[in-house]
Amino acid sequence: MKQRIGFLYLKTGGGHVSGANALIARLKETYPDNAEYIPQNGFKNTNLVSQIFFEKGYAATSNYFEPGYVAFYQLTKYSKILNLCTGLLRPFIVKNIVSFIKTERITKLVCLHEILIPLARIAIDRVQPDIPLISLVMDPFTAHPLWFYTKNTELIVFSHKLKKEAIEQYGFDPERVHQFPLMLSQRFNRRYTAEEKIAAKQRHGIPLDKKIVLMVGGGEGLKSTLALVNAFIFQRCPAHLVVICGKNKILKTQLKLLLKTTQISNIQVFGFVSTMPDFINAADCAITKSGPATIMEILSAGKPLILASYVRGQELGNKLFVTNNQLGWYIPQPRKIIKKVKEILSDDSLFAATKQKIDAMHIKNGLDDIARFVYHFHTEN
Repeated sequence: MKQRIGFLYLKTGGGHVSGANALIARLKETYPDNAEYIPQNGFKNTNLVSQIFFEKGYAATSNYFEPGYVAFYQLTKYSKILNLCTGLLRPFIVKNIVSFIKTERITKLVCLHEILIPLARIAIDRVQPDIPLISLVMDPFTAHPLWFYTKNTELIVFSHKLKKEAIEQYGFDPERVHQFPLMLSQRFNRRYTAEEKIAAKQRHGIPLDKKIVLMVGGGEGLKSTLALVNAFIFQRCPAHLVVICGKNKILKTQLKLLLKTTQISNIQVFGFVSTMPDFINAADCAITKSGPATIMEILSAGKPLILASYVRGQELGNKLFVTNNQLGWYIPQPRKIIKKVKEILSDDSLFAATKQKIDAMHIKNGLDDIARFVYHFHTEN
């Protein structure tokens, strides 16, 4: 029987969507004949208020009102609040997941967002309880308790820390917790050669004779981008700065206006790009936030990085992974960030020592292993 594997995600940050897309693309490439792979936004055709609150609200609070996001994140750690949130969402989302399972004849369901896991479990139990549910914990080091709320699921984690927490703190069956390296796009499986770096720079108009600094955040860009660009200008950094604004059109417009006004020639501004491996491999170092996928993509390319921000609670483990292993720096002040950039690019021994520590981590992409697990799990049934 041909498998029909469903993938549930939400558009809360780019990591969940990009993770789903990377996994589906790899499954299609590796196992093209005996399965269909069907992505589904968990909020599709559901209550508009819920969709705005979780998807638009995440982008707004995490980028512009972090205390509000942190307060909600911390409050929802309590079981009573979790039960309340689940109860409020249940009438709107469960019926959509039930419809998705029935309409698409889903034989296996993969969930990439913690909010959807208990609701997916309810939906599966209504349709056919023996449909396997696989949950991918997208936060590698610091994970919200909601990821572990539902026990009747296979759980994929990206670190020994979370595997231990799932078993010892949340009471998961050890046989149902599966640890793999963090899942990245397969385009990050290897580093560019010198010739490929030159070609990447030429494709995007990046100078070949300068050190390159990459500034990148998530889908909404890096929240301190304007202050960082101003600091880069005022400190007369000799490097060439490439800024990726993502889908933040306002930020891109502001930066374009700034560059036109100041007539600065060593800064390039891009919006949303689909060729992130080009930019990361072309860079000498990067300034970013503490999202797990972006961090690991940069480190997999062997680039030192500076973390300009992190979301309290959710991204603490990511920040500590970088700083405790001396793979980069956490510096929240824009002027100090640019000062450190200048130091990294001018001090060959510092650059080499940091790169050596990155190489020693042997960062591996878990995409192939996870795709293999998802495809083969319970295929005998």
